[in-house]
Amino acid sequence: MQVTKQDIDTLNTRITVVIEQADYKDKFESTLQKQRQKTELKGFRKGKTPLSMVKKLYGEQALAEAVNDKLQGALYEFITEEKLEVLGDPIPTENHEQIQFDPNNMSDYTFTFDAGLAPAFDLKGASENDSYTKCDIAIDDKVVEDELMAGQKRMGTQESVDSDIEEKDILTVKAIELENAKPKAKGFETEFKIMTELIADDTLRKSVLKMKKGGKFSFDIYKLEKDKDETHVRKYLLNLDEDEEREIGNDFEGTIADVSRLKPAEMNDEFIQKYFNNEEIKTVEDGKKKIKEDIGKYYDEQASKLMYRDIMDALIEKNPMEMPEEFLKRWLKLSNDKVTDESLEKEFPDFVKNLKWTLIKNKLAKDADVKVEADEIKNAMTARVHSYLGQYNMGAEYVDNMVQKLMQDREQVNKLYEEIHADKVFKALEEKIKIKKDKVSLEQFQEKVQTLNAKLKGG
Repeated sequence: MQVTKQDIDTLNTRITVVIEQADYKDKFESTLQKQRQKTELKGFRKGKTPLSMVKKLYGEQALAEAVNDKLQGALYEFITEEKLEVLGDPIPTENHEQIQFDPNNMSDYTFTFDAGLAPAFDLKGASENDSYTKCDIAIDDKVVEDELMAGQKRMGTQESVDSDIEEKDILTVKAIELENAKPKAKGFETEFKIMTELIADDTLRKSVLKMKKGGKFSFDIYKLEKDKDETHVRKYLLNLDEDEEREIGNDFEGTIADVSRLKPAEMNDEFIQKYFNNEEIKTVEDGKKKIKEDIGKYYDEQASKLMYRDIMDALIEKNPMEMPEEFLKRWLKLSNDKVTDESLEKEFPDFVKNLKWTLIKNKLAKDADVKVEADEIKNAMTARVHSYLGQYNMGAEYVDNMVQKLMQDREQVNKLYEEIHADKVFKALEEKIKIKKDKVSLEQFQEKVQTLNAKLKGG
């Protein structure tokens, strides 16, 4: 076996692999013998088919597999030994001759591949002399009060009221089908609930807001609620079975049978203890401090993510590098048959940018000796499952089973690995660079995030 390379330029090389008969002969013959044991042809007992017939039937496939097995091993062993930092995978040279595998005329086989090489660069922008800005978000009392109010609503109760109707009230409506603006004889009757603010017609909604329990109003039942289709109306407003084909008119008169309004839980120490379910938090004041602390931690993490994005963009700009673009375009098209010339032209700049960032990130990781252990991925997956389940206590066994299932999903694991790896790289970088704090309000920070999101979406 012979493997050689010829550098075309600093970003492209050509690797030639010669697979000799002695390299693949044993593998080829072993594969044929295994196939013979499984082959069962008329006139021969299983495993007793003449090897010549097995060779005739399966020889070409067995030869191709044996040669390709040796080829792949030799190619990637050479790349490792030569410490070639290739981008993507080596691909056959353009206009390469298609090899015909003839088990009756075996010979030496020559394969030639093009490989794109990562550009060499000295990392700039990641030293102790480089500084980046991180938002220092002020969490004011209103944010805390809003969070507590949301909790009061979640833990509140629905109560019937006789006062004027409000936007957030839930109406229980008893409705009867109309004919010529009058209740239809033996007309269809139904009862349903609807939130006042979901009434689609502005004029009708304003009219209902002036009513109280017992008030009446007419409506088209298929146009009553915002953004609801016929399926929803028949199931939830008309209360019909899915396969019920009863013909029902559009026009109804409704009587408001009940008005239900959310009464938020009372703000007191008892509410706080239920809200947190934490023995250490006993008073409203303790609760407010804890909420402010938790919100502060959350937005500090978000501020870090925003800074990380700024650092990424800055490092890409500070470390310009040439890429083997023609090779990369060929590789993308060969490795994914869904890539068209049109999609390639549109998406290639972003692909190259992400590839440059990957090279920079890998250099940062190598310099900081960043590693991701299996236990870290499993622990992160467990935390993610708990986040999915929210407040539902499904038990440790259920969580463990779900984690095990997700850990078998290679795509999920790889994605989580990349997230953990990137986070560790940035945290290591944070300890090295200078960070300037920029005091901003929550509203100012949210505007920055919205601006970034619009930029990423091309807005």
